[in-house]
Amino acid sequence: MSAVETPRRGACPSLPEPMQTGDGLLARLQPLAPLNLDQLAGLARLAAELGNGIIEVTARGKLQLRGLRAETVPGLPEAVAALGIEVPQGFPVEVSALAGLDPMGRVDPRPLARAISDGAAHLVPRLAPKASVVVDGGGLFRLGGLKADIAVSAGAGWHSVALAGVPLGEVEPARAAELVIALLEQLAARGTSARMAELVAGEEIENLRTVFGLAPPAATPDEGIDPVGRHALGDGRFALGVGLAFGQVEAKALAALAEAAAQAGVRHAEPAAGRALLLVGLTTEAARGLREVAAGLGFLTDATDPRRRVYACAGRPACGSGRIATHELAAELAPLLDGRDLHVSGCSKGCAHPSKAALTIVGLDEGAGLVVEGTPRDVPRAVLPFDGLARHVHALMQKDLA
Repeated sequence: MSAVETPRRGACPSLPEPMQTGDGLLARLQPLAPLNLDQLAGLARLAAELGNGIIEVTARGKLQLRGLRAETVPGLPEAVAALGIEVPQGFPVEVSALAGLDPMGRVDPRPLARAISDGAAHLVPRLAPKASVVVDGGGLFRLGGLKADIAVSAGAGWHSVALAGVPLGEVEPARAAELVIALLEQLAARGTSARMAELVAGEEIENLRTVFGLAPPAATPDEGIDPVGRHALGDGRFALGVGLAFGQVEAKALAALAEAAAQAGVRHAEPAAGRALLLVGLTTEAARGLREVAAGLGFLTDATDPRRRVYACAGRPACGSGRIATHELAAELAPLLDGRDLHVSGCSKGCAHPSKAALTIVGLDEGAGLVVEGTPRDVPRAVLPFDGLARHVHALMQKDLA
């Protein structure tokens, strides 16, 4: 498939195969290693030169460049490689932020992730495009909140494994890669649209435990803490987490942040699950000063900022499927949430947040659906007119819909 063709439904955008959206083509990348500040500034430059200047960090901690054009897409993989940024060549496996640096981490998840990635590389053409594996090393930033076909979480001498959120069991660390690859083999045998939720539904979980000789399941891992804020590292330095409002930042602001981070002594930057960037290697004083600069550039520096509880996709006009201007509505409603989660989805696909939210507003052909404690795919409690939408939603929120 050429870079400008629309991928099949359910496919994920990548550097060589971007996805068509309402504001152009969108490319996604998952750096294998944290970014040095020249690389971070370089991505900002590429976003401005090759796209519309918008960079995103997704809920899963991946980077996206928006507004790419047909004539600029072919040079993107080479331009990213020229920055020295490596991306997975095998099966992409996600690891927790600050892997290997988190002082609270039980293990470094990267060796296991590499073993799975290499061992499952041959399965990629036979797996669903969105098939996912996460390896959580424990510590501050957990991956328990991410949906995954297979999730591996480090324990004291054992690794716990869950399939589509259902605890499967515990396995010795030495067998973990072999087990995950075998599970992916079973998934691949069911076709390129199969997901682990279907396998779990079709097979008794106890039978799977018996087949793979697993110990009884452990407790479900928690989600850890919000990456936004200052976090102590094992070497006496700190990582400063800054959030991106609704997961987006303009290239100019990102370049300015990279420059300020260099002046503050930051060693490297790392995208983190939860639409954030971690700036690593700061002193207490430097972290305080950089936090003020980041706030001035529009980044979220307080984990209690109500926008951290808002999930919003690109919406109209950036997405062709969007029925509402999600960011404008989300920004207007965020201060009114009173501690509730809000999901503003341009359509019923719910790309920004697949899980339930206390309040979901979804763009429909007939108006904006209001869903309480559900997802954009659920039946709305009310359908509101697009005109004066924020006012109507606010009025209903005051009636304590939750």
